Amino acid sequence: MISILDQFEQGVETTFKTASTSKQLLDESFDRDADLGGVPILSKKKVNFSPTDKITQLLVSNDYVVLAMVNNVLLRINLKQDNIEEIDTLKTSSLKVKQLFLDPFGEHLLISCGNITSSQLFYATKQLSKLKPVGKYQGSEITSVAWNCDHRVKSTSSTTGPILLGNSSGAIIETQLGTEFDRFFQGSVVQYWKEVFDISKGQPIPIIGLQYHRVGKSDLFYILAITPTKLYQFVDFILNKDERPMLQQIFNNYLTIPERFYEVPTVVKHGKLHFYFLNNDFTVPKYFGFLTELGVFVAEVDINKDDKTIFSSHELIEYSRLYGRDDDDFTVPLSMTFTRYHVLLLFPERVIAVSLVSPADRNASQVMDEDYCSDSHGRLLNITKDLMTGTIWLYAERAVFRYKMIKEDRHVWKVYLDKGMFEEAKEICNSNPYRMNQVLVRQAEHFFNSKQYENSALIYANLNVSFEEIVLKFLHLNEKKPIKLFLMKKLDSLKSHDYTKITMVTLWLIELFSNELAVLRNCKQGKSQEYTMLQESFQHFLSRSIIQDCIHKNWESIYGILASHGDVNFMIWLALENQDYKRVVQHYLNEEKIAEALTLLDNHPFSELFYTFSSDLVEKAPAQTVSILIKQGQKLDPLKVINTLIIPNPSERLALEIIRYLEYSIHLLNCHVESVHNYLISLYIKHNRDKLMNYLKLQGREITAVSYNPEFALRLCREHQLKEACVQLSIVLGLWEAAVDLALTVSVDLAKTTASLPNNNMELSKKLWLKIAQYVVKQNNDIEQAMRFLEECKFIKIEDILPFFPDFVTIDHFKDAVCSSLEEYNKDIQSLKEEMEDATKSAEVIRSEILSFRNGYMLIQPSNECSSCQEQLMTKAFYTFPCSHCFHAECLIKEMTPYVDPSTINTIKDLQNQLSILYQNNKDISQSLEAITRRDKVKESLDKLLASECFFCGEIMISLIDKPFIEDADFENIKQEWE
Repeated sequence: MISILDQFEQGVETTFKTASTSKQLLDESFDRDADLGGVPILSKKKVNFSPTDKITQLLVSNDYVVLAMVNNVLLRINLKQDNIEEIDTLKTSSLKVKQLFLDPFGEHLLISCGNITSSQLFYATKQLSKLKPVGKYQGSEITSVAWNCDHRVKSTSSTTGPILLGNSSGAIIETQLGTEFDRFFQGSVVQYWKEVFDISKGQPIPIIGLQYHRVGKSDLFYILAITPTKLYQFVDFILNKDERPMLQQIFNNYLTIPERFYEVPTVVKHGKLHFYFLNNDFTVPKYFGFLTELGVFVAEVDINKDDKTIFSSHELIEYSRLYGRDDDDFTVPLSMTFTRYHVLLLFPERVIAVSLVSPADRNASQVMDEDYCSDSHGRLLNITKDLMTGTIWLYAERAVFRYKMIKEDRHVWKVYLDKGMFEEAKEICNSNPYRMNQVLVRQAEHFFNSKQYENSALIYANLNVSFEEIVLKFLHLNEKKPIKLFLMKKLDSLKSHDYTKITMVTLWLIELFSNELAVLRNCKQGKSQEYTMLQESFQHFLSRSIIQDCIHKNWESIYGILASHGDVNFMIWLALENQDYKRVVQHYLNEEKIAEALTLLDNHPFSELFYTFSSDLVEKAPAQTVSILIKQGQKLDPLKVINTLIIPNPSERLALEIIRYLEYSIHLLNCHVESVHNYLISLYIKHNRDKLMNYLKLQGREITAVSYNPEFALRLCREHQLKEACVQLSIVLGLWEAAVDLALTVSVDLAKTTASLPNNNMELSKKLWLKIAQYVVKQNNDIEQAMRFLEECKFIKIEDILPFFPDFVTIDHFKDAVCSSLEEYNKDIQSLKEEMEDATKSAEVIRSEILSFRNGYMLIQPSNECSSCQEQLMTKAFYTFPCSHCFHAECLIKEMTPYVDPSTINTIKDLQNQLSILYQNNKDISQSLEAITRRDKVKESLDKLLASECFFCGEIMISLIDKPFIEDADFENIKQEWE
């Protein structure tokens, strides 16, 4: 047999996708669910299964099917494994299957059987192929079962956990069943069996429906039970969940108080208690319901542990008003089941989907879809649902069907919208932009009409509607907060490339904030909590990243808005936040807040700020400004700073502070810019002359070493009659005579000091000393002082200064000087004589050595070898040296070739060729005197080149002292040979 799951998915679901853009949200043609108009909500597919007899009951849990047939045959079908199994039947028994009860996990099965005289209960599990009687129970018929929905029970399928049974007499029994209790000799599947509550109060009343659930993971439990006319609620805590019976702890609390029940219309005899769980999670029940004779009772689960109630309100979906009109001739459904938004009702010939949300218009139909069934498969029996998988099953006497709900929320959103249930409508329309936009528009309009302007503004900001239309709507209000909220929310939805829109909205919001702050200030509330909170909100807004670029590009406009409202403090804050320190410093200067300006510069040392404002600040606070400038050190360019410190006619205090910075720049920052030094000199001359000479001496006398302009400095010193400084500057310029002349106008000592400086130039020094001597003799007529010059200056003799003396001076004044001079001349003459005698002796020694070398010789033995090729020396022409090294002529040339220039080698080879030719021409002919002379000259020239010094001991080898023994090119080869 083909698997029952194989057929249903094929051809049922169609995917509807349409492109949507923000511009299409208002166009209904782009509703992606609009094409579902012709597709029914209820999609039915017959299962490929043919029963052998008429079906009486069918249950499905966790893809596990159990069905009973008229012939008392029970079938179990595992849909996951495509396996059909016939379990132990009651064919031979007189008992008939009355009801089947299957737990939500498909693990445990209870079968209620009976006949006219008795009833019995059987138990089976997924693993058991044989029915087990539940003890010896033969009492009233079991009409309902409250299974344990705890997932931990599913993991141990051998036991049901605590469950409740309701019978036809009104008794509620707690029991626990399982194969692990079927012990040897006992043969029972019951762990315990106890009646925990009796609703009948002595009058037999069948319990039609029974359920119990735990609230999340808490200790709170609730139990629901329905009888033909009442709905009972039991709510309480179970403190000991290991105690058995466990649920009796709840019922014990109702033994002394009246049970809580709710009168309901008469429940149909075949009715059941149905729950709907969100996402098939048994811990999150959404609502429950059951069939009555008048309508479907539906209530949303809302546990109140204080009042011990399970629901707070309910709704009765009347059969007579299903189609929006009164119909007294209605038919009561056979069964029902819940989906997310509908309750499915089974009638003898059709299945209808009724909306759980009643329409706003009472005359509107609640029936969203109908599916008619033919009678070819016998009469329809029941519609049921697999709570684990959410699959809906319909079965008739001869066939089984599966239902699939296709986009069941397609109409529900509109019902929610018409009733003003916007959050529920948005939950449904989350994946449909068109419908979501419609819901948001209606919600925004609702908030606006109900004067909830702020909520309306927040929603409008996210809608794709006309910006101008919404703005005009809010502008007519006296309140400004809604329009501000709208603009701020709208700003969040803008993209970075929407620069124009961002700019417009940002400037508008700044205007609104500024206006609110101004109103509070005008009302003398500038220090109120409201003002502080509004200011913080404004600051937070301006700090947002999305508008930073806008703020930087629209400084002037924003400052203009703030200035128009007189919000100076906020202008300063905004400028500081965006590092617009230039504007803040300028403001402080305008307000004469010098201390604040200096503090800002000290805390935010941007070089451009110093270059811009130093000139203003140094005039108003010289010491503090210069101290901050010095603190910055090399972060600032001294030249740019000094340009700001050039102030005409500065005060004494200001000039001294400027001098302090200039000295710092020169001495610690090593600034050698000429203009800086010139400015310092000018300030020294005008305000601190004591430091001028120290500075000039520190700079030195070399014109190439000084950093200032000597001509400029000399001109300033002359203008201010600073003669001593002029002397120093004249020395730097090399004007020695002018320097001495000027020094003589100051003091003779200064002139003497000046004259003693050029030590390396004897002639200049002598000239300068003579100028001083002439001045002393002629101007001061001080002969004794002139005589002392002879002791102070070694370059001046008595004969040099005699012309300066007047004619009336007698020899007595300089007799000693003349005698000293004569004695000095005598010593010089004697020294020259001694030097001449030493030179004569040295010449004689050299002459004798030359003669001895002319007659020198060396003995050459036949065994002597060439120092280069190690062959016998006398086999070829050779050279020998006093150091005993001997070389063949050709070997000597070969050794010298790498180390002498090519022109010398060419000359040697040319001389060898000439010598060879001369020998060949005179071989057999008597040599003439001229030929011999010529040959000797060539040979002498060759000897000078080759034999001037030993190659191994001479200058060539000494010059090669840093040359390695092995060339770089040969090093690797030699290294490998040695390895």
